Amino acid sequence: MSKTIKSMGKKPIGTVRRQAVGSRPEDWIRVHAFRPGQAIPYVVEPAVDGLDLIEWAKANHDHVDRLLQEHRALLFRGFHCNTAERFQQFVEATSRTGRLTYRDRTTPRTSKGDGIYTSTIHPSDQRINPHNEGTYWLQWAFKIYFCAIKAAATGGETPIADVRNVYKRIDPALRQRFEEKQMMLVRNFNDGFGLPWQEVFQTEDAQEVETYCRENDIEFEWKDGGRLRTRQVRPAVRLHPVTGEPLWFNHAAFFHYTTLEPSVREALLKEFSVEGLPYNTCFGDGTPITPEEAGHLRAAYSAEVVMFPWEVGDVMILDNMTVAHAREPYTGDRETLAAMTEPVNAAGFVTG
Repeated sequence: MSKTIKSMGKKPIGTVRRQAVGSRPEDWIRVHAFRPGQAIPYVVEPAVDGLDLIEWAKANHDHVDRLLQEHRALLFRGFHCNTAERFQQFVEATSRTGRLTYRDRTTPRTSKGDGIYTSTIHPSDQRINPHNEGTYWLQWAFKIYFCAIKAAATGGETPIADVRNVYKRIDPALRQRFEEKQMMLVRNFNDGFGLPWQEVFQTEDAQEVETYCRENDIEFEWKDGGRLRTRQVRPAVRLHPVTGEPLWFNHAAFFHYTTLEPSVREALLKEFSVEGLPYNTCFGDGTPITPEEAGHLRAAYSAEVVMFPWEVGDVMILDNMTVAHAREPYTGDRETLAAMTEPVNAAGFVTG
């Protein structure tokens, strides 16, 4: 710790805010691994009492970016960012663009306004498997943020996994098949299970859905009774827009029917068959992904998962292309907010 920090002691918050703007960013924070030898996440904590996270972040945006590029997952702890308003201010202070919206969504969410959402609304006794956000979109977020407004009584962690390492763990022959054939996501709407297309696309207008599908390279067909089926083929591997590293960036395992809880899977297969499931994945040419192949992919994620307990006021930034996230089952009340910024597509960062 620098002599400057030691000499400050416990100055009033206002004094710290004024002085933080003109000082070196590293003088005001401590950065360390959450656990020794563990690459993600890295913890960022205040090194002085009363440091205001928002003011520091506004003055040190580039430093936050450098930390994120180096460590891929940053957990800001001890800054008391425990309201939606402060979370939004932090997101704005550390992003170069506005916030992305959840369109073509696969799970229900509640909007808190201005691109701030609750995390996925999903039964508390069920796990949400590791995934990177929006891999099946043509334009996805580079940064994804989470904020713990209310921590669960037990469980409710947000496990994370480095998909650079997931890529390396996958059998090379299987990985090559995915690289050559890509991945297809098939969805069926309004069959009595899963989200209706009206909620997924946030509209009641079928023509608007068709326009969205055409603009986003999604094949669609209308079935009897206003029901909808879509298919979208996307790469299974993407290159990081900054480092060029290959990343396992897809939902192939996440949406494969074998990932469903066994009782749910059996009921759905009995009712709909594989072709009529609310969602499922296959290779881009329609070839099925076998249960064994899907299991192998899930095992690659599991081997890379790291987990930590949330504390109220925690904020986490992930390089969404490098680090997948999940959610553990929990008891009690839990409220976690999320936001996405800095859109990326196959050509790199989107600036216009």
